[in-house]
Amino acid sequence: MAMDVIMPKMGESITEGTVLEWKKNIGDTIALDETLLEISTDKVDSEVPSPAAGVLVEILFNVNDVVEVGTVIARIGGEGEDPVEKSPEVVKETLVVEEVAQVEKVPQVAPVVTSMSSSNEGGRFYSPLVKSIAKTEGISAAELDSISGSGKDGRVNKYDMMAYVENRSSAQVVTPTAVPIPHIPATPVQSRTPAVPGLTDRVEPMGRMRKKIAQHMLASQQTSPHVYSTTEVDVTNLVNFRIQSKDAFLEKYGVKLTYTPMILDACIKGIQKFPLMNASIDGDNIVHHQKINMGVAVALPDNNLIVPAIKASEEKNFLGLTRATADLAARARINKLEPDEIFGSTFTVTNPGIFGSLFGMAIINQPNVGILSVGSIQKKAVVKETEFGDVIVIRSMMYITLGYDHRIIDGAYGTRFLSRVTELIEAFDGSDIKL
Repeated sequence: MAMDVIMPKMGESITEGTVLEWKKNIGDTIALDETLLEISTDKVDSEVPSPAAGVLVEILFNVNDVVEVGTVIARIGGEGEDPVEKSPEVVKETLVVEEVAQVEKVPQVAPVVTSMSSSNEGGRFYSPLVKSIAKTEGISAAELDSISGSGKDGRVNKYDMMAYVENRSSAQVVTPTAVPIPHIPATPVQSRTPAVPGLTDRVEPMGRMRKKIAQHMLASQQTSPHVYSTTEVDVTNLVNFRIQSKDAFLEKYGVKLTYTPMILDACIKGIQKFPLMNASIDGDNIVHHQKINMGVAVALPDNNLIVPAIKASEEKNFLGLTRATADLAARARINKLEPDEIFGSTFTVTNPGIFGSLFGMAIINQPNVGILSVGSIQKKAVVKETEFGDVIVIRSMMYITLGYDHRIIDGAYGTRFLSRVTELIEAFDGSDIKL
């Protein structure tokens, strides 16, 4: 009897995966736990081991197909054996889909999608994610039926929906009424810049990760009304502590001392006083997260970006934050993160300042409601108040910018949180770090 190979669930928030490469062909022998295929879940690639030893007798999806978790993707049997039946779980799922597809048709005007079964009247299947996007964007059932799908058997997936929504928005631009223009005889005009023989534009398709980043950023802009607040921070204490302690810290703990965990520590303490910054929105509900899962943006060697999360960061001391940050960043750059490690963040910190940017206005990492962007550290002449009057001194200064979701975070709350983070950074003295 052939055994079904199921698209595995690689993490709590993962609902689908993309087939990147089949390591075996039909007819090849495969051992138990030997790699059968490689899949991509969001920005992380993972290998799927064979659940049994035998011969690969059937492959149900091609490379680049997007497959929902729990779907049968291949079958493994004995020598010369053909697939004969599905596993009980898959049979149950298939029967449910077929049963829904056979629901009696009821003539009706195509309304905006507020509730939709898994399959439409014509038997076309729509995933919960597709239905959710349709409901959010006000796409009617009839309009949804007209969308061409790129998935298995023409199924519409989230990428088809995002592309349709973008094109739909562009197509809704109002065309102004045409005004007659007097005829003017055409005069031949010579091109100012003559074409250079042999020079042509290079067209490069977006890579898989860049597509996902683009879709994620576009969805964030369409979801959250972004508001920004900026403060200038005196980070002289941070700079002096790092200069004085980096060698001893590395020697004692085996990890480099950087500014990132210092800023993360201030954000965690700021969130504990302003907990709404650690929330998310689910429909008309506000979800108050009990754990602070701190997302840390990491630039990759191929110029892409990934945001692994330090789970329950409030439970870690400074050394724990330092080690977690260094570990996630190092494994992100060599594509060794686990799928679950890039999901579940509740607040994000990004640092364009390490590349020289004075400050940045980052796009919110959904479903977070806040993101802190850290600028470069620069020495400046600033005015300080002393008991003897105002004086001009040279200090290390840095801009930090908070982007927040105006659906639940107003300017007063966001700015008070940012001011608290500023106070914590400026008050840093390293007294709780043992060297």
